[in-house]
Amino acid sequence: MSNEKQMTVARKIAYFAVLTALTVLLQFIGGYLKIGPVNLNFTLIPLVLCGMILGVWYSVGLGAIIGLVFLIQGIAGIDPFTGYLFNASPVLLTLVCVLKTTIAGGAGALLYKVISAKNKYVATFVSAGIVPIVNTGVFILGMLLLKTPLYAFLTSAGLTVEGLNPFYVILVIVVTWNFFIELAINLIFAPAIYTVIKAVSRR
Repeated sequence: MSNEKQMTVARKIAYFAVLTALTVLLQFIGGYLKIGPVNLNFTLIPLVLCGMILGVWYSVGLGAIIGLVFLIQGIAGIDPFTGYLFNASPVLLTLVCVLKTTIAGGAGALLYKVISAKNKYVATFVSAGIVPIVNTGVFILGMLLLKTPLYAFLTSAGLTVEGLNPFYVILVIVVTWNFFIELAINLIFAPAIYTVIKAVSRR
């Protein structure tokens, strides 16, 4: 392996380590930053950056780490909703937590790779937008599979959900504004992400 190749790999690992540390920090800070009852999730921003700078496989890896950190928060009792579902169905909930950010990271990185060949600026916005869309989409599918413990949790929280359409319950009661906030955050920060990409490319 040449020195140039070694430096390239070393630099990628360094970037990945920094993005991972930033992601974990944002994951814990996000629980304290809210708009009403909605937590502000900034962790998808470094996930988008990772896919643009390092490529698909690094983004998939960071997505898996994000999912695992979120799962650990639930198990530790930091997020009661995740903790309740984990106790009811640990295997399925683990898959949902890990897969939603893993697939989202991979999708964002892949789209950026394809579109950036023609227009990096457009590719930045597409990638920033698709990550929360895929993340939420996989989460919705997971909640459909976890309908029984989901309804039990909502009922224990004082909500009447029996007899309601599962899609309505998930979209209106569970997802609510979280998706729109995540999408807005990513799109608002997209120009800044593009600036970072340009700076990295020049180096």
